Amino acid sequence: MNCKIFSVFFIVALGFLTIGEGMSLRGVGVDLRCHCIKTESRRIGKHIESVKLFPPSPHCKDTEIIATLKESRKEICLDPTAPWVKKVIEKILANRKP
Repeated sequence: MNCKIFSVFFIVALGFLTIGEGMSLRGVGVDLRCHCIKTESRRIGKHIESVKLFPPSPHCKDTEIIATLKESRKEICLDPTAPWVKKVIEKILANRKP
């Protein structure tokens, strides 16, 4: 009987610790830091397959633009202040509007 009570107590306490410490937000698709450490400003438009745009958030004050390259499928961060990147973003945003 004491073993059952201890087991239930342990499971409940573990649950409270998990909630108290905050569930890992990575598991629900939220990153708690910026994705981009360094950015690319050279013109590489013809090598880009897709682009993801991450607006500023509580966890990262920067707008982040992550491009996936066609051949290597590698993801790289683009410099949001580069003129050619600004044009790419304008096109993406224009295509989203109905």
